Amino acid sequence: FHDYAGLGNATYFTKNGLTVKDAVEKSFIELDGKKVTLAEALGTRQFGKVYILLGINEIGAYTAADWAAQYKSLLDLVREKQPDAVIFIQSIFHTTQKKSDSSYFKNEVIFYLDLNPLFDDENGALRADYSGDGVHVRAPYYVQWRDELYRFGVVK
Repeated sequence: FHDYAGLGNATYFTKNGLTVKDAVEKSFIELDGKKVTLAEALGTRQFGKVYILLGINEIGAYTAADWAAQYKSLLDLVREKQPDAVIFIQSIFHTTQKKSDSSYFKNEVIFYLDLNPLFDDENGALRADYSGDGVHVRAPYYVQWRDELYRFGVVK
């Protein structure tokens, strides 16, 4: 993306094979001639937007609960260092069918469910009548939430 997308004004903190865990724990960013952690790099300046695309390297290596805990640590770190930035979490791309059929990178274990359309108004905001505090969906609408999850249910 760095080399071919044509976003010359973007700052990239990347490494081939980077995992969510390593993004939080390892020194992988070259900054002023030395390797630093993501926390150190994010502390050098404030960004308006942060885009994250990580997770494919964990498939087959961790349980879903472990992966979620690691991702939470990453998001907590980014939010701590970039409190005013808008954070975009990009979905993991599917693999080719050949790769899915021949490895632990199985397409059937990669999901991204955007539930916002279920509860959003015409402006893309949570419907006021669906929420008591403006943040959380009210309990009567959990059935709709559940049904949407059922719609994408996977039987193993």
